[in-house]
Amino acid sequence: MFAQIFRELKYTFRLSVPIAVGLIGQGLFGVIDTLMVGNMLGEHALAAATLANNVNYVPQVVVVGLCSAIPVLTAQARGAGKDAAVPGVLRHGLLVCLGFSLVGAALVCAFSLFDGLTALGQPENVAADAKIFSCIIALSVPAAAGFQAVKSFRDASGGQWISLLWIALGLLANIFLNWALMTGAFFFPNWGLEGAAAGTLFSRIFSFLGITFHERLRCEFRDGFTLRELRENLRIALPSSLHILFEAGLFIVSPFFMGWIGEASIAANQVAITISSLVYMCPLGISQALSIRIGEAFGQKNLPRIRAVFFGSALFTMALMGGIALIQIYFRQQIPALFNLGETASLLAENILLATAAYMIFDAFQTVAAGALRGLGDVRVIAGAAFVSYWIVGCPTALILAFPLGLGGVGVWIGLATGLALNALILGARMHKNLFRRRVFI
Repeated sequence: MFAQIFRELKYTFRLSVPIAVGLIGQGLFGVIDTLMVGNMLGEHALAAATLANNVNYVPQVVVVGLCSAIPVLTAQARGAGKDAAVPGVLRHGLLVCLGFSLVGAALVCAFSLFDGLTALGQPENVAADAKIFSCIIALSVPAAAGFQAVKSFRDASGGQWISLLWIALGLLANIFLNWALMTGAFFFPNWGLEGAAAGTLFSRIFSFLGITFHERLRCEFRDGFTLRELRENLRIALPSSLHILFEAGLFIVSPFFMGWIGEASIAANQVAITISSLVYMCPLGISQALSIRIGEAFGQKNLPRIRAVFFGSALFTMALMGGIALIQIYFRQQIPALFNLGETASLLAENILLATAAYMIFDAFQTVAAGALRGLGDVRVIAGAAFVSYWIVGCPTALILAFPLGLGGVGVWIGLATGLALNALILGARMHKNLFRRRVFI
């Protein structure tokens, strides 16, 4: 058994490395924006960009969830020897992702332009500066959705290094365009804060076009769309999207909680979210690789292989995140200095980074368990578990600790950790039921 677990882990690790590196690259878009805005424009501009980016996280995380059906269905079809069905998976996946992203982008623009941030009680001067920034980022969401859909398909089809190439080229474009459009260098317009958003928009369009036309995709749009394939896509995509939305939604609203505390808390929280989001790409990459490998084993009806793939990935991921948590604790004083924060915000960021390190192992396990359940096509429980864990338990805990009990920003993050721990417990119980009560092929 241990030999099989180790063997399967090697294959999963090889698949997950380019996926995880690619996801880290995607996460670096936000890190780059945060670093460049904080260092070039100051703490106030960073707070405005934080609020704008958090509004846009909603359609972006929905799209990530919707795209998760593409690699799962591709892997299941390949595992079952049904390669002819693969082009239809990408075709219907693109339709779903692009359609939802256009609606989401329109809603974000309307929310921002009609003073939605001010209505949520955010500082008026920060909310005013976030308006246009938020709308420009919203315009980039369809390009990000198209990129994520094509990347998911290429990852499941052995094209992970193509995805990685275009993420790297997009990052380079983002760094250059941010700098040029925030400073007016090389005859570019000097757009200040909005220049960072425009740099992200243009670099995402560049990445989407590059990954799409790098090699011919088997999409076959001339074959049209069918209601059956659309339903099959949505059967996995919608619960997966809700799971990610419920989880990310709590992290999205946390800056608004910080806004009720003060501008320094918003900036400190952004440092914690930026680092946490970047680190999260490691278990997320393993989770996506796990979905593909378990999807293949599911298509082959091979239960022992499913068990070996899951156990090896879960143990490795938790050990990895435990090590990263220790590193974050050790360097928690140095990390805020990278973002050019003031003394108050830096101290807050240090304390929040300590709180975020505490939940990393829980987060790692629930992420891997969710990926495994998607690979099995057992997605009904993950959305409900996320809603209960994060919004029935995590959110009230965060608010109670932050305000009545006076723990402030640290209390918010303890509440988030509580929700993550409960979700890990629920998804772990569901995987146990699948693997040892033989629900997999029912």
